[in-house]
Amino acid sequence: MGADGLPDPEDGVRDHRLGRDIASAHHLLRRHAKLAYTVLKVEPHESRFVAEVHGVDLARPLPPQHEAALLQAWSRHPVLVLRGQQLDDASHGDFAARLGAPAIFPGAAGDARIYGSANVDGMGRLLPEGDERATLLRMNWHWHVDGCYRDRPNRAVVLRAVEVAGEGGDTLFADLRLACASLPGTLRSRISGRSCLHSFAHMIRCCGMPDISRDEAEGLPGARHPLVWRRADGSESLFLSPPYMSSIDGLGSDETRALVDELARWATQERFVYRHRWQAGDVLVWDNRWTMHRVLLYDLSHHRRVMRGATLLGDEAVTG
Repeated sequence: MGADGLPDPEDGVRDHRLGRDIASAHHLLRRHAKLAYTVLKVEPHESRFVAEVHGVDLARPLPPQHEAALLQAWSRHPVLVLRGQQLDDASHGDFAARLGAPAIFPGAAGDARIYGSANVDGMGRLLPEGDERATLLRMNWHWHVDGCYRDRPNRAVVLRAVEVAGEGGDTLFADLRLACASLPGTLRSRISGRSCLHSFAHMIRCCGMPDISRDEAEGLPGARHPLVWRRADGSESLFLSPPYMSSIDGLGSDETRALVDELARWATQERFVYRHRWQAGDVLVWDNRWTMHRVLLYDLSHHRRVMRGATLLGDEAVTG
């Protein structure tokens, strides 16, 4: 109002400017609230080789700064946990491709970069007892490293949970770096300089499955790897995949099995192990070179467990 009590023409201008300023302030608040929500946060687990990552939506392309932060976190923590993700096979495969070269599964339904690991058939029915696919799933109940029977073991796995078992079905991870660094001197000296043959055929026999054919065996000759993986940067880890380990240099079969069992008992002590209790929507990324893993037993005939995964191809040989 003016001094004479009449409306001041400037009031309308000021009101307009005030409204514009308020609208601008609200826009900034919304923008910063959104940014705050999407800030990537890495929360290390008490098992220091594991971290949970917050503030990432893997269904959308990652901003460059998020991708860089995620890769940095992965270099420090071989197992990353990302919860509450809503992925389909295409976005799953796209995310995996940002981390490495995905293996291709020609017989896969849908995106060939994604494989299924489930105790249900294509119609969603639980697999009958004795089904070969159920037998293959049980092989995952043993500690192992994926692709250990290849010259270049698999680099990593990106696994997502679609349905989780009501009981059991958790996944355990063992930190093979810390297990190696903590080896007693006597055990360390016994494995120094030794290598072991990792054989797919040996694993089949250990798991009680029928032997593979001669042609299949020739196509999967196995690979010999040092028991201690030494890298150019000086880092070391044990390289263990017990069901596949058929013969250690200089040892007979009984001695090999005894030493493998001793190393496995050492590496899977509670202090080296993380247990992941799956929730639907979880995505786990793990470095296959630093860890071994296994699935805890669950009743395949009663509890549905549907997982989808991408395998990243190996990019280095195991060196001693």
